[in-house]
Amino acid sequence: MIAIITGDVVHSRSLAPEKWLNHLKKGLMLFGNPPADWEIYRGDGFQLKTSCQEALLHAILLKAWIKHFKEIDVRLSIGIGKETFVGTKVTEGNGTAFELSGEGFDALEKKNLILLTEDKLLNDTFRVVIDLALLVMDKWTEKSAEVLFIKLRNPKLNQTKIAQMLNKKQGTISEALKRGGYDEIEQLINFYNQIMKQYVATSS
Repeated sequence: MIAIITGDVVHSRSLAPEKWLNHLKKGLMLFGNPPADWEIYRGDGFQLKTSCQEALLHAILLKAWIKHFKEIDVRLSIGIGKETFVGTKVTEGNGTAFELSGEGFDALEKKNLILLTEDKLLNDTFRVVIDLALLVMDKWTEKSAEVLFIKLRNPKLNQTKIAQMLNKKQGTISEALKRGGYDEIEQLINFYNQIMKQYVATSS
């Protein structure tokens, strides 16, 4: 089983394309290489292939990365399923992971993140917890997003180290993590990891 993340940049026209597009490419490069692992298409749309276990973390990291710019955000649909055909480009692939990701993306409407599996009860559970998390994540400022991104990528980094990296006071980092809901997001990711491990084991 794999995870396919289909997304697009929200309000991309509010920034010059070369500004947000290069930033998006750098963010996607953190998770693999194009075009096998990710591809940008239709201007501001993109697709990323990743593992089931890391899918939610990667989606949240990508959101934090994009929100380094206050003008833009991302809509993301995670599909967890099988890959029955592997193309030279990720967008040429096929299987339930691709189908669920596309289905979820079409259903996003005003929401910015959705996760679909072949288990309806599991989908309902994740819809509730993700919607709650979005109440915080959608309101991240550029500063909060920057700090959250570093901490989520490097959980063992303490606040003093992050403060040194960003040339900020430790108290500023602490406040950014608190306002950004870091502890709650970490709990969400841990919960997801436990559930997904069981789901993959019983579905294989």
